[in-house]
Amino acid sequence: MLGTGTGAMVGLLVVALLVVPVSFAVAARADAKARRLSEAQPSDADLGRAVAVAEVAGRFDQWRQLATRAWLICGGASLVAVVVVGVLVCIG
Repeated sequence: MLGTGTGAMVGLLVVALLVVPVSFAVAARADAKARRLSEAQPSDADLGRAVAVAEVAGRFDQWRQLATRAWLICGGASLVAVVVVGVLVCIG
């Protein structure tokens, strides 16, 4: 029968394995959205379109920040999963 520590490790592994694909999907979607917004930015903006360009630039920054955070979460959860599997192999 699993001990309390082992059960907690297995629970942590399950959570990490659920977080990885979700954060990967969010990161990929945010990267794609940021890439589309960066391609949509005109290189030479006239005064009439300055507000629209600033709005697109702001949204680009928001999507890029979301992508960065999601990639960090994905990497962190992957690292946690690898460490937990290593610990479970060592004690198991």
